[in-house]
Amino acid sequence: MTRLSFFIALICCGVFIFIFAILGRNKLQRNKKILAGTHHKEKVTEEPKSGKNKQQMDLELLLISNNRFLKLLGEIDKNIKIKLLITAVLFAIYAVATRGGTPDKIQQAFVFFGILVVTIVVPGIFTGIIIKRKIKSIMVDLPGFIDLVAVCVQTGMTIDMALKQIATDFKTLNPDLTYVMLRIIRKAELTSLSSALDDLAISLPTREIRMFTTVLQQSLNFGSSIYGQLIQLSADIRELQLLAIEERLGTLAAKMSIPLIAFIMFPIVILILAPGAMRVFPHVF
Repeated sequence: MTRLSFFIALICCGVFIFIFAILGRNKLQRNKKILAGTHHKEKVTEEPKSGKNKQQMDLELLLISNNRFLKLLGEIDKNIKIKLLITAVLFAIYAVATRGGTPDKIQQAFVFFGILVVTIVVPGIFTGIIIKRKIKSIMVDLPGFIDLVAVCVQTGMTIDMALKQIATDFKTLNPDLTYVMLRIIRKAELTSLSSALDDLAISLPTREIRMFTTVLQQSLNFGSSIYGQLIQLSADIRELQLLAIEERLGTLAAKMSIPLIAFIMFPIVILILAPGAMRVFPHVF
């Protein structure tokens, strides 16, 4: 057993050395590319492979930076050293907890690699789930934001002033929506509101945002009255969200049939057939 534990410890040390060697090699190659002036070009060409453009990645970074838990997950996700440290701590806790028993060395090796895989995969999964929930929350609160913008426009404020005022006051209800809109307003101050709205439609490629940006751009380009359009837009978005909820409720009956069959029908069938089977086969049961 001592020889087996020595070999397992040797394998674990080899894995750590291999991972650190890969990290050092990647860092060395990155520094060489920076010195050669080709690092930025390769980064630009690799961005479309992830399925997200620069605007979407910037928006995700904005949402992550404004949330402490997401910021912590992001730091863990992009730093392999922290992941290895967390793996070592969790494995040490497991070793201390199982000290009273006699766990197999192979089982310990499987537990170690399982903890390592979970530590590497889980932060990215949690980050994606939380970002999707935040985007969904933004879409849910968008109709109320549009109504308030329409009221401000009706009082005589310009679109820029109305967006900035409502975005600032909306922070208590949905801070993520506030950060997104203030980011668009800052871009509009540098370029123009039309190009900033284009960036918003690209960074949040949802149906509600496309409808919102289209209405604002039509008002900016053609000078049409925007109050009625915004009120109608908020009503249309609420109706679309209500239809999506009704669609989910419609599929709920089909989804509930699976647990009903698995946990109710089969036990009832067994309860019905069991007394007869016990009478027919008295020596078996």
